[in-house]
Amino acid sequence: MAEINSAEIILLSDVVLWGEVGNSRYAGPYAIASALRKAGFRVAVVDYFTRMPREEFFRFIESIASPSLKYVGVSSTFLAPHFDTLDGRKHRSVGLQRFYSGELFLESAEALKEWSARLKQTIRRKSPNAKLVLGGVKAQFARLRPYGFEEFDYVVMGPGDHAAVEIAKAISEGREPASTPFLGGVIVDNSYDKQNRSCPKHVLVEEDALSYGEAMPLEIARGCIFNCKFCHYEKKESFKKPIEDLRDEMVRNYELFGTQTYLFSDDCFNDHPSKVERTCEMFLSLPFRVEWTAYSRVDVAVAFPHTVDLMVRSGAKGLFWGLESFDADVARRAGKGTPPDKVKLFLENFKNSYRGQCLSEGSFIVGLPGESRDSLKRTLDWVIEKDALDLATFGPLGLMPYSDGMDKVVVDYAEYSRNPEKYGFRKVSFNPSYWETEQMNSTEAAEIASEMVAAWKLAKKPGLLRTIWFYPHLKTLGFDPTQIESICRDQGKIEFWAKEVAARFSRHTSDYHKRLATIWG
Repeated sequence: MAEINSAEIILLSDVVLWGEVGNSRYAGPYAIASALRKAGFRVAVVDYFTRMPREEFFRFIESIASPSLKYVGVSSTFLAPHFDTLDGRKHRSVGLQRFYSGELFLESAEALKEWSARLKQTIRRKSPNAKLVLGGVKAQFARLRPYGFEEFDYVVMGPGDHAAVEIAKAISEGREPASTPFLGGVIVDNSYDKQNRSCPKHVLVEEDALSYGEAMPLEIARGCIFNCKFCHYEKKESFKKPIEDLRDEMVRNYELFGTQTYLFSDDCFNDHPSKVERTCEMFLSLPFRVEWTAYSRVDVAVAFPHTVDLMVRSGAKGLFWGLESFDADVARRAGKGTPPDKVKLFLENFKNSYRGQCLSEGSFIVGLPGESRDSLKRTLDWVIEKDALDLATFGPLGLMPYSDGMDKVVVDYAEYSRNPEKYGFRKVSFNPSYWETEQMNSTEAAEIASEMVAAWKLAKKPGLLRTIWFYPHLKTLGFDPTQIESICRDQGKIEFWAKEVAARFSRHTSDYHKRLATIWG
């Protein structure tokens, strides 16, 4: 164990959007770790790091740092100021606003500056030349509002598998990585990552300190072949992982760690029937049963119904449908072309065929250009009356401030952000964020969304589980299908289940950090 006890790179990650209820690990740092390990570097991924008491965190980092440490990388994507309870997140707009407020997981730039300065001081007691690196979606903040980020030596904006390796090699060789300076730091050149797009294989290792049977994220593909006008994810192309590599990962994870449950990192799992057929047939051919949750597109499911049955038979336990609008013209203009009547029929058929086998979550956007209050009311009435969805989300439309320099570098901006006038926006501004169309403005949309959420909750009386993405994490925490069903539907036991989930998650993270300390200490 002598070599293992010397980490050359430490990667910090957490998922804090759901407060004490928690979530599964995030795929990003493990993709970076795999690339670094393939290049010969020893990497310690420290997950759930914001859940450690502050003094304990710094002691822990100092205990695993060593003279060979090259850098500590912070995965920013899901870092947000912490919600204490699930009910603190009324609807996804609150999560979006919270995501872009604060500084990473802290409330202010001053707090981030103090924290990062202390982190650098801590690691440099062991390794005087160690650097601090920022990556992930929120790395853009270091450029947009650099105060508070001064302690970060390097920033990687956008894809970074190759860039992370280049930084490690440059530090090892005593040189600077190719980069562009900006106020407060330098942006590392990631042109190789942008030009050589793929979905590489991840290799989880003993040093990742998985608990036996732990649910994990798994990249199926990167990008999405569709082009929804409101979407800020990578669009118009998808880079799929070779099916042989995917099978090898799943078999290896099962044999070494007992993993059978996954949260698929894929913007649209069912983007093409051939992909569903090849992938799900592979799942069914495995010598063990897998369970999984994923984003899925209702247009494809309507056109190719056999793929839905295949997904459920192959282990789908939760499917997230981006429904957005039941107004035909509004949906079409937003990038959703299937007639709403066909979508509604599909959802009812799905309920009749698969309720109790696979959770169905539908997401609606309030404020799409052209959508009226009356249209939204008809949507809500249908959702409540037909009860075709296990879980429903209503959130106001959110726009990001457009930056030409970061378009397709950090984010693939929504068409709404690139060309707001073309899509019917009369006014768009930020700080504070505000938009206006002929039908409504962002303030009204937020109010309507809150009212829709409240009306749905009053009518359907849902339990603690408000999204399919909880499912893998609940399996990790040892809940069985009957308990998960109660967590999903039993409103009278929300407080009981919230305490139980939080208690198990606390034990889980504590045990995980102890395993890490044993491995790397």
